[in-house]
Amino acid sequence: MSESVKPLAETGASFRRFLMRMSASPSLWVTLSAFVGSLLLGLALIASMGVSLPAAASVAFEGAFGNIRALADTLVFMTPRLLVALGTLIAIRGGMFNLGGEGQLQMGAIGAMLPFLAFGDIGPALLPLAILSGALCGALWGVIPAVLKLWRGIDEIIVTLMMNFIAIYFLKYLVQGPMRPVGSNFNMSAQLPSDGVFHAVIAGTRLHSGVFLALLIALLVWVLLQHTAFGLKLRASGQSPRFVRLQGESAAQTVLASMALSGAAGGLAGTFEVLGVQYRLIDGFSSGLGFEGLAVAFLAGLEPFGAIIVSLYFGAINSAALALQSTFSIPAALADVLSGLPILLLAVMSGVMLVKGRPVWTSTL
Repeated sequence: MSESVKPLAETGASFRRFLMRMSASPSLWVTLSAFVGSLLLGLALIASMGVSLPAAASVAFEGAFGNIRALADTLVFMTPRLLVALGTLIAIRGGMFNLGGEGQLQMGAIGAMLPFLAFGDIGPALLPLAILSGALCGALWGVIPAVLKLWRGIDEIIVTLMMNFIAIYFLKYLVQGPMRPVGSNFNMSAQLPSDGVFHAVIAGTRLHSGVFLALLIALLVWVLLQHTAFGLKLRASGQSPRFVRLQGESAAQTVLASMALSGAAGGLAGTFEVLGVQYRLIDGFSSGLGFEGLAVAFLAGLEPFGAIIVSLYFGAINSAALALQSTFSIPAALADVLSGLPILLLAVMSGVMLVKGRPVWTSTL
């Protein structure tokens, strides 16, 4: 086997090992059951609206995967959820429950606008600066709860959850005040110049480079967790809080680094939405993407490859819901219902198994 082929072969072998490990875990079958049950309930809901199920299924599939444009929309919807999920699982693997994906996403979106506001249209350098700025703002928003946890012992769950709303209302303030163009009546910033945004990879679609960068980041996260010394330390600190106490400063640095990486991934979710979809900062652009990414991480069993699959499902649901809405006038809120059903069913099934003394989530850390 040539040297250029070996890395690909090793990645494929590792992916197969991941599938074998997950297939032997009860969490996989519970998750699959939750998804199947949610689809059946969704079909029943559509039927209750008087829509033919075969026709609805055909329209939904066409809307999600039927052509290049539909597939592009599915991948675009997938991207922010995947990035937030990756950030969430990095933190949880390190023993920190980061519920602040929504806030880090919002701060990343704000950060993506800062180079333009600071330097104006500076040409091709604007795009990489916007990506870096968005990741740094998200990382900063992720580090703050870690510092408070290490310094004062404050519960990161409460801090990250509260910081979501600080970021949301901070963005509202910016687009209603300092970032709103003079004379505009809309709660949005000025549009970014063409050099500062992702352009469509395929003409006539919304598919942008950020989608492929998100998939690359998922691969890098898997490599980081499974094949680096930092990943080993991160998983050790997540499995044993006593490890953190015994290792002292070194473990504290690991916690800070994990939350910085977690926040950076969430920040990139907002950055890619601004640079690849909105092209400006808009009040309410997220509509809960960060909270959905949190659900994706748990439904994926805290695995990067699983996060790709589950976030693709969420992206397909949103694309299919748009098609159903335009064809049968089905409410757009159907996407929220179909996205929430797997979470609800998984929680119920996990609770039942826990009561029976069979915990669903076996450790794969």
